[in-house]
Amino acid sequence: MLLIDEIAGQDARPVGHAPAGKLTMTVRELLHARVALEWNDRTQPAEDLRAGGHTSADSHEARLNRGTEGGVRGFFVGGGCAVPENRLERMCAAAEQAFLDQHIFVLLDDRQAESLNQVIEVERTGAATFLLLTPLQGG
Repeated sequence: MLLIDEIAGQDARPVGHAPAGKLTMTVRELLHARVALEWNDRTQPAEDLRAGGHTSADSHEARLNRGTEGGVRGFFVGGGCAVPENRLERMCAAAEQAFLDQHIFVLLDDRQAESLNQVIEVERTGAATFLLLTPLQGG
């Protein structure tokens, strides 16, 4: 299942795939997988530097050089790449709350996910779109 980010008013962009090996998963597990995808993309540069001081081709520096097109867009984790390890659980909880507060909608092909416990048949769902709604300024 393809994972797609879409921010209201901007184009949708594929960011990865759902974890392999599962026939079904809940919307909660899907949100956690999307947060983990971004988490791994954001924390990889720190691991590259600890490994010997050199950055790999997918490092933070390379993503900065090529802009947001090559990396995962900052959707859940936030701006900085130096995110403390204990924040992953809090980011997953924040994503769940954003879903419950209807700040994030999860679209499964052509239907909207209704609850965090809704079961998704992974092989029968082609794409999951995470639609982030942004409040209007001044209103």
